[in-house]
Amino acid sequence: SYPKMSVIESDIDLNRKKMTVTAPHHDDLILNLDDSNLSADHTVSPEDIQVCGALCKGSIWGGSKAAKWFSSVLGVRCWLARHHSGETENVSDETERYAYCNEASLLLLSQQSVSFLNSVIKAQGWGRLVEPRHFRPNIVLSSICQGVNMTENGMGQKQKATNPEDSWRQMIIRGNTDVVVLRAVGKCARCHMVDIDPSSGMKGNTLRALAHYRRDRGHINFGTFFAGSMDASECNAWLEEGSEVRAN
Repeated sequence: SYPKMSVIESDIDLNRKKMTVTAPHHDDLILNLDDSNLSADHTVSPEDIQVCGALCKGSIWGGSKAAKWFSSVLGVRCWLARHHSGETENVSDETERYAYCNEASLLLLSQQSVSFLNSVIKAQGWGRLVEPRHFRPNIVLSSICQGVNMTENGMGQKQKATNPEDSWRQMIIRGNTDVVVLRAVGKCARCHMVDIDPSSGMKGNTLRALAHYRRDRGHINFGTFFAGSMDASECNAWLEEGSEVRAN
């Protein structure tokens, strides 16, 4: 793994179709996301790429400029790859419809789950406390929503108290203009990457703390994957900070 990846940040301007990538002590890297006007310094033919053990397709993106920038930041020779979607009609594996993800394009984590994990880290004296961004979620839920059933007893009650998203089958997010319905597709199995502090790149004992109470049949799960309906892919919907979320 390369801990320095945790200090790389990106900002996407959808109107200009530009992505700005930043890292400490380096000039910003600005990349064009519009593939209708490619320069000669792009490799557009798709190649086989392995991501988390899964074989998928990708194209080298940003040419030598991007390759030099990322190689300088990480201290290892590397290239930037962009997902190649191809013809989705012939894709048998649904995960191939999403760009470089494990099981779905959205990962949800509740603040309640992170708070309980921090209580375990603190009680065991295992060092640094964590924040949601240690786990790279797309959606962070700040509080328990109406509609979540918390009446189960025994282990079910404990799991919902520590990691409520474990039992959710569906989530409805209501913004100012859009309503988005997402369905749960699986748990997120964690690796040593969660030990890396995204602010400093320093290693902690996060995975060890998770293993203390989150181990399940050989996996250490934390967070839940969600996906939307493929039929709705032609419609644009916006998720906004502060939106009301209902789960069941």
